[in-house]
Amino acid sequence: MSATAPTALDYFLAVLPSILFGLQTTFIGKIQASDRQRILGVVSGGLLTAAAITPFLHVNWNLRDIAVAVISGLFLGWGLCEQLTCFAVLGVSRTIPITTGGQLGLMSLAGILLFGEWRNGLSLPVGVLSIILLSAGIWLVSRTEAGSQASDLDWGRGTRLLITSTIGLVAYVLIGRWFGVEGAAILLPQAIGYTSYCFGYFGLRALRSPVGSTAREPLKIRNFNTLTLMSVGIIWCIAVVLLQVGSARVGVASGFTLTQLGILISTPLGIWWLGETRTKRELLWTAGGVVCVLIGAVLAGVAKGIDAAG
Repeated sequence: MSATAPTALDYFLAVLPSILFGLQTTFIGKIQASDRQRILGVVSGGLLTAAAITPFLHVNWNLRDIAVAVISGLFLGWGLCEQLTCFAVLGVSRTIPITTGGQLGLMSLAGILLFGEWRNGLSLPVGVLSIILLSAGIWLVSRTEAGSQASDLDWGRGTRLLITSTIGLVAYVLIGRWFGVEGAAILLPQAIGYTSYCFGYFGLRALRSPVGSTAREPLKIRNFNTLTLMSVGIIWCIAVVLLQVGSARVGVASGFTLTQLGILISTPLGIWWLGETRTKRELLWTAGGVVCVLIGAVLAGVAKGIDAAG
């Protein structure tokens, strides 16, 4: 008996996380706050939401799964700290398309090397084409015209942050997949992991800073920006839960592709709403890069589908 075909509601649930991810990254960039406020506000909101949702998920934990989830959360915390810091260095409209393409490319390569994917039918050539398009998209989005405002950005620091954030955000997924710990079982212990990393990161930074510096000031929970960022963290955590629900309903390959649509929101909003200016040529390069990343994401999903069908 064949499985029931996904409904319009199923696809809506699969697309909704990408919409929330796209909006929350833009909101983070819009809120006037320090890197510390942004990161700690978001992860605190995520932890509170995970703690509130988990009792309703009927999770059966064991020590091994908790340990794996916490470790993956530490890598997620690393990736988040680096990515949110990169927003202030390169801007949302550059960071998100580049890191999205990088994550997709690394995930695809890891699928080949670690999990033996893309071995059936045309999955390998389709997958290789997707990686080429993702690489082209990253190159186009990162291009700057001589004399433009973008040429004054700190690309050295930004590139380092892009690389480290991408590694962290890919590693946390791969760890959970390697040990088979995914879904509801990973939500709360992973939140404990990424919150612990982020608070530890800024705690160490405070200890290394001189007395009286802003890095040593306590995080003010009643501060409007902090509360707003915590609400963004709640949106982010809800999007993670919906991502799991949507992928289960429409299949991993389709869900994998649909989750990348957030760049259609964060990139134009970053340019228009956040005022991350582009020259006419840079706008064309950025648009072309986003298209390449989206097509690459679709082809990566197609390659996964072909491989699974084989």
